[in-house]
Amino acid sequence: MPITAVVNQKGGVGKTATAVHVAGAIAAAGDRALLVDLDPQGHLTDALKIPTPDGPQPSLAAALTGEWTGKAAELVVTHSTTPAGGALDAIPNTLEMFTVGRTLDQMRAREHRLSRVLGGIVDAYDHVVIDCPPSLDIITDNALTASDGLLIPVQAEDSSLRALKLLLSQVAAVDADLRETPLLLHGLVVSLLRRPPTTLARTVIEQIEQLEGLPVLGIVPLAVVVNEAWRLGKTMADYAPDSEPTAVYRDLAAAIVSGT
Repeated sequence: MPITAVVNQKGGVGKTATAVHVAGAIAAAGDRALLVDLDPQGHLTDALKIPTPDGPQPSLAAALTGEWTGKAAELVVTHSTTPAGGALDAIPNTLEMFTVGRTLDQMRAREHRLSRVLGGIVDAYDHVVIDCPPSLDIITDNALTASDGLLIPVQAEDSSLRALKLLLSQVAAVDADLRETPLLLHGLVVSLLRRPPTTLARTVIEQIEQLEGLPVLGIVPLAVVVNEAWRLGKTMADYAPDSEPTAVYRDLAAAIVSGT
């Protein structure tokens, strides 16, 4: 089953919003989508308003480290269904994820732990979308190893260009050392773009568009409607289906589903 990692080690680039709303668009089209919150900060879990359970519960963190060995389906929380017959589920985050990186660093086959967890569940879904942490660490390596392709959110600023070069270097290393086939780089998403764009923003977008093999698949404008959807725990496809940001997320979903 296709797995897409939404990844950028630079924080504040719209990574979680991209993951949530692209998966929401997939579900709105009638497919079953699974979101995986791999970021220790748990922004995706917060965006979907998934409550933190009381008492000891199975968690993604425990599954990754082997402290819990139950069925992966027990980690899944149902978020919503759509009129088209689709569904959006999630594997939420817990505070234990903050210590997972240190534990994984001491384990054998540490880069393949997420692949093993998802292996027991991905066939139940048409597409899996992983929200990665804002770092190039062992947790991100797990996402890169488990995924088929990458969607990379960036902002129209120079720091995004520098971060992108580091990310692509990490991807090349994972391709060479840990994967049988190279990751498919779906392309870039320019997020949180103010209107009208500044001269700096236009210049950076032009530079981004010149990067070989990395098309800009969409530009998401800075819009209060996205913040409103987050506050209510809804996807943009559900909250504001006719808005401009939703149209962009719908196009992004179509692009990764089609494999372009």
